[in-house]
Amino acid sequence: MTSRENMLQKIREYDFTMMDTGLFLNSHPKDAMALDHFRKAREKYNKAVKEYESKYGVLTTKNMDNNLQWTWIDDPWPWEGADN
Repeated sequence: MTSRENMLQKIREYDFTMMDTGLFLNSHPKDAMALDHFRKAREKYNKAVKEYESKYGVLTTKNMDNNLQWTWIDDPWPWEGADN
């Protein structure tokens, strides 16, 4: 796997951890260990996304913060061979 693919995999893992732990917390809202686990995963997720986006551009339009121009479309799309 390339460095980019490794970074995306980590982001997916942290995202899954947050989703799974969030589901657990829906039925166990006072579980301090689970809440701490969720917070740690969220911190790792946010850090990984920030690092990825600093190298490769934004992952989602939610993270667009350029007020001068819509840059979401500037990078090659996956089917244009950017990941190869």
